[in-house]
Amino acid sequence: MKFVDKLSEKLLPVVSKMNSQRHLLAIRDSFIFTMPLVMAASVMVLLNALIFSNATVQKVIDLSFLSDLAMIVNNGTMSILAIVVCYNIGWNLANHYVRSGQINDPAFNAVHAGILSIAVMFILMPLKSVVTLADGSTAETTGVFLQSLTSSSGLATAMFASLLGTELFIRLAKFKKLKIKMPDGVPPAVATSFNSLVPETLVILTFAIFVFVLDKTTGLNFPGLIDLVIQTPLKSFVLSVPGILFLQFFSDFLWVFGMHGSSILAPIRQAPLLQSIQENMDAFSAGKEIPNIITEPFTNAFGLIGGGGCILPLVIAILWASKRKEQRQIAKFGLTTSLFNITEPIMFGLPVVMNPIFMIPCAIIPSINLIIAYFATSTGLIGKTVAAAPWITPPVIQSFIATGGDIMATILTVLLIILDVFLFLPFVLASNKATDEGVSDFA
Repeated sequence: MKFVDKLSEKLLPVVSKMNSQRHLLAIRDSFIFTMPLVMAASVMVLLNALIFSNATVQKVIDLSFLSDLAMIVNNGTMSILAIVVCYNIGWNLANHYVRSGQINDPAFNAVHAGILSIAVMFILMPLKSVVTLADGSTAETTGVFLQSLTSSSGLATAMFASLLGTELFIRLAKFKKLKIKMPDGVPPAVATSFNSLVPETLVILTFAIFVFVLDKTTGLNFPGLIDLVIQTPLKSFVLSVPGILFLQFFSDFLWVFGMHGSSILAPIRQAPLLQSIQENMDAFSAGKEIPNIITEPFTNAFGLIGGGGCILPLVIAILWASKRKEQRQIAKFGLTTSLFNITEPIMFGLPVVMNPIFMIPCAIIPSINLIIAYFATSTGLIGKTVAAAPWITPPVIQSFIATGGDIMATILTVLLIILDVFLFLPFVLASNKATDEGVSDFA
């Protein structure tokens, strides 16, 4: 228990600071609010994968037509996650300024900050988008906002828009000369709208000019700029050991800050990783030596046990050792989804996102797993991956399928789960201790 005490001693100051840091609090609370949407989407993903689109089930009864139901639910939940989070961050951040007394204008309304955040988010989106038509061809169109920018993949843009947009709005809202005061007796909704009219207009124009100049000088849009900044330094070493470890850590690092690391890094890692598994599959079919250790199924089977951040072992550790009722309740909800590598209910519901205690192991443990798995594969203790199992395949079964039925790979996965549970355990106990001492890792 001395280690837990030392860990708690180091983490408690960090927890206290993060609990008072307005930007981190605004982001974390925003993700907590999305939990019902995420849970509804996760349930439908499971039903679609296990029943509606399952080939075995279809042999008995064809329920494939119900897959549209899952798509409908997804359109109203995960596909608009970035929009919901964007509004919530702006609203939460503005409310912080109101509660702290930094804004004491009774005509100020935090709702305007949330709405403005969404406006800025859409201003930052590309003027033109490439869409795929029904016949498989592509076309460039205007006035279309892709789901990749409004779903969890667009959270980076959403967070930038809400944080920077709201901060600028708050500063402008403090200038009395920019306010349009209405006479007494005017409805409050009208008064607050006119009160924010000039500051909001200035914020919108500022971001619009930024997007215009960026487009005319570089031909880039803001999401494209983010991709460029991330992609350029990483492409050259995707399939190397340092490269895949860095990408795995970076992916999980993005996850614990609320961004869908797997989706953000997909343009960088997907093509070479798919090529490497294709080479392995071809060699396996031809009876030749398997060439590659690092493949997409390799990272999925050993680095994503229960989804990004290796959430399944965390859930087990909480159910085993946590004394906090809210943690145990959320872990029970998220156990089923994490068994199928759906990580969002725990990431956003516990939360892991912006949680100074659980962020650390979730960012590091997947890379530890990959190091162990790489060593085991390179020394011949387990077989190389030769098949691509669906991403929702439960962890132990996934490694069995990916390695072509290698029993040792499944045993390694079980051992990794046990190891990860013990690695998570001190952080679960530290979280309990933090609450006992009056410092919550929740906002």
